[in-house]
Amino acid sequence: MKIMRMAVFILCLATLLLFLASIPAFYTEVSEHCARQVCAAYYVLPPADGWLEANHVSAEQYAFSYEVIYILFGFVFILVGATIFYKKSNELLGLLGALMFFSLGCTFTPIAFAISELHPFRILESIGFTALIFFFFLFPSGRFVPKWSLYVAIVLCVLRVPGFLAPGTMWDMQHSAQILGFVWLVIWASSIIAILWYRYRNEMGPLERQQTKWVVYGISLALIGLVGLTVIYLLWQTDVDNDPYLTYALEWGIHLSMMIMPVTMLMAILRRKLWDIDPLVNRTLVYAILSICVISVYVVSVWYIGKLLRSQHHLFVSLVATGIVAVMFAPVKERLQRWVNRLMYGEQDNPLSVLTKLGKKLEEPLPPEEVLTVVIRTIREALRLPYGYVAFAQHGEVWMTIQDGKPQAECVEHSIIHQGEVVGSLYLAPRGTGETLTPSDQSFLEPLIRQAGAIVKGVKVSLELKQLAADLQESRERLIIAREEERRRLRSNLHDDLAPRLASLALTAAAAEELLVTDAQATRTILTDLRTTIRSTVAEIRSMVHNLRPPALDELGLIGAIEERIKDAQAPVRSAQEWAGMPKLQFQLAVPTALPALPAAVEVAAYRIITEAIVNVVRHAKANMCRVSLIVDEPSGMLKLQVEDDGVGLETMTKKERIGGIGLPSMRERAEELGGTYSIERISTGGVRITARLPMNLEKEEKG
Repeated sequence: MKIMRMAVFILCLATLLLFLASIPAFYTEVSEHCARQVCAAYYVLPPADGWLEANHVSAEQYAFSYEVIYILFGFVFILVGATIFYKKSNELLGLLGALMFFSLGCTFTPIAFAISELHPFRILESIGFTALIFFFFLFPSGRFVPKWSLYVAIVLCVLRVPGFLAPGTMWDMQHSAQILGFVWLVIWASSIIAILWYRYRNEMGPLERQQTKWVVYGISLALIGLVGLTVIYLLWQTDVDNDPYLTYALEWGIHLSMMIMPVTMLMAILRRKLWDIDPLVNRTLVYAILSICVISVYVVSVWYIGKLLRSQHHLFVSLVATGIVAVMFAPVKERLQRWVNRLMYGEQDNPLSVLTKLGKKLEEPLPPEEVLTVVIRTIREALRLPYGYVAFAQHGEVWMTIQDGKPQAECVEHSIIHQGEVVGSLYLAPRGTGETLTPSDQSFLEPLIRQAGAIVKGVKVSLELKQLAADLQESRERLIIAREEERRRLRSNLHDDLAPRLASLALTAAAAEELLVTDAQATRTILTDLRTTIRSTVAEIRSMVHNLRPPALDELGLIGAIEERIKDAQAPVRSAQEWAGMPKLQFQLAVPTALPALPAAVEVAAYRIITEAIVNVVRHAKANMCRVSLIVDEPSGMLKLQVEDDGVGLETMTKKERIGGIGLPSMRERAEELGGTYSIERISTGGVRITARLPMNLEKEEKG
């Protein structure tokens, strides 16, 4: 990098020396030749014969007046190049920028025509062009992105640099054929625009986007000034050529507009004062178009009124035209400002029209998902945003998202509130990566989101009803399947096991009857086996009945059954803990003195949930204390079940244990199928709390 910095310094110094050397040469050429006749060193036509004498202007003054323009132009570019070299000479992009501005300052104006035949000048001109191409292909990151852009830059330089080194030969495309020069100009300009556009859309961060905006803004203003003044010259060429003052003013305008470019590029490269350029672009567009409209209306009005009245009173015609322009100025400016705002920012200045459009779209019958898609699309298109989506949350988890546009990595969240309730969240992607929504965007969004809250609430309710209907259908299907499975199991037990066993008992009893008189010992043996078989059959029937409904509920009631289950679960654990010298697991039962009459389904569900919770504590919690509570909530008509422990929590349970059919999910299913609720949470002091709420008036609701 040090060698490269030294090489660029030498080239910039050589360019500056050539520029300084060309100043007296250009002055001499213009004052001695070009002020009175057409010459190759200067493209401006000389004044008409006798004009200098008639206006008391000498050839030296004429040459000096033009030289002031070109010296100012050159020194502005060279000063910008020197500043970039001083500030950014440790970067490749800074070195290319310095070399580019030094070269443009020396070669863009006709001041160097007097020495353009010198070989050092041609070499510096070709190096400056190469620096310009590579600068824009590297701007602003200093990397070739995409990588093939390096080869495009090399090809462009190979096609044009020989023409700088050998002008007027076959290597000079512009000399060989004008069409080749034009095609080459279009190719390299479009290549630079395409590369910058690709990087802006896909690669640049927020700062790099701002840098690019400033560069494009400066180049656009320079080109608009250059093209606009050139068009004026072509339209009124005869008048301009015949009036040296107009020619001189036109030359000042062209070079002043071109001097905007180095100033904005200097700001972009040094990254200084890169405030938001969008309002500046907005105002520039408005007043540029407005100026064109005003001038056009004025010129047309003067011409038309003059022709209509055949009047030579230019003052009267000018006053009428000025009045027309004054009347039209305010409404035209307002409409133009609205159009430019819509072009750059969407319809953020007119939320009422957006709401009106949204209302018309929602008049059509649409499914809930499509309604939200229409809302998101309307907001997104109104603000010219690339992506947006709405997310609903249920039970603390994202339940559903509805999106529109091309997905983006960055999105800004906006809460959707209806009647004090957060019904969802609207996520909108900014216009560019790393950018944020402007204050005007936020003020536009507020009324829209406020009005959309009712729509989102209605859609959410519709979607929840659809989900509930689907869950209900699924629950009914599960119940039917479970019922049929239970029937098949009972049928299998009765038909394949109990029925043959009872038939066997009948045959055994008949055999004992036959042997009762002849062989008493055999009869006694048969009756002993018969008694054993009858006992096992009775035990199996009781097990089947217990699976249908725990007998302890009928014998002891819900509270007694729970107490009995605690004793059964606690006994083997205490024996193991005593043998291992561990603290004993203590159970605490907090229940009311009497429970109201409960539906059978509620009793079974409450018993099963508490039983499962107790088993989980015994097997997995490694707890010292387990508290079981039953609370009757009369106002809400709910029976609250609560089991909490001081153990290790859920972390030690395996995935199979968590999702097994007789584990945690079964407790939730038992509560929810009765219309109750279920929750499980970690206690801050350690352990787990399981809470279930079951309706106590289930039978009344069913009868009603």
